[in-house]
Amino acid sequence: MNRKRKPNKKFIIILTAVALAAAVCGYWLISAPGRERENIADQQEAMIENIIRDIEEAGNAPEETEDISEQSEAENTVETMEMDADEFTEDYNGDEDEATDYIPEPAFIPVFEPVFSDPVPDDSFPANITGIGILTIYSIGLSLPIAEGIEYDSLRIAPGRVPQTAQVGDIGNAVIAGHRNYAFGSMFNRLGELDYGDILQYQARNGELMEFTVFEIAVIEPEDQIAFLQPLNDSIITLYTCTPTRVASHRLIIRAQRVS
Repeated sequence: MNRKRKPNKKFIIILTAVALAAAVCGYWLISAPGRERENIADQQEAMIENIIRDIEEAGNAPEETEDISEQSEAENTVETMEMDADEFTEDYNGDEDEATDYIPEPAFIPVFEPVFSDPVPDDSFPANITGIGILTIYSIGLSLPIAEGIEYDSLRIAPGRVPQTAQVGDIGNAVIAGHRNYAFGSMFNRLGELDYGDILQYQARNGELMEFTVFEIAVIEPEDQIAFLQPLNDSIITLYTCTPTRVASHRLIIRAQRVS
């Protein structure tokens, strides 16, 4: 009669160790995007706190604002229009019936890639990132610090103002580019939900509070310079990100005109 061989204790220990290591590695990989989002959220919060501290030191505490779901009367004064990449061309500019005239040929700005993805996990905080203001859009639950510049490390943490464009609030077009991360509500993920008349609120580092009303929505080619057109008489802001979701073959731009 054959005896059953007892399992080798050393083999069982090794097998258990391998299984545990595989489980730990699997958990680490699965949880990496979540950890990175938490890390970025912490850094964004730190940026906002830093901006608010400067505002308070300047004697301009952040103002309490009304629920933007109750749209202001000012939005009704801005003409709205929708166009796609074929319609949104320089031929549109200069029409006497339109409120905004643009400089016909904007200075060339190199193509950059605010891609639709979750950033690669990285615990480091960019050394040269500078927060210039806070962008709030209540209709899509967005509140983000805005950085100066569009370097890769900076855009990983917060949307940034394209340096070749106007300062936010000045006459001209301030272009703010940002990632459209996979996580719902992260960065510019919900930008496609914006509609005409929605209000963008921006508080500059000096405490000035501004409101902009969405009046143009367009989908353009990545290399299209139309996004950077500068108006001669108006103060507008352009939000710039990738579209469609998970494809990123084109760019979505949202233009909003300053109303206060």
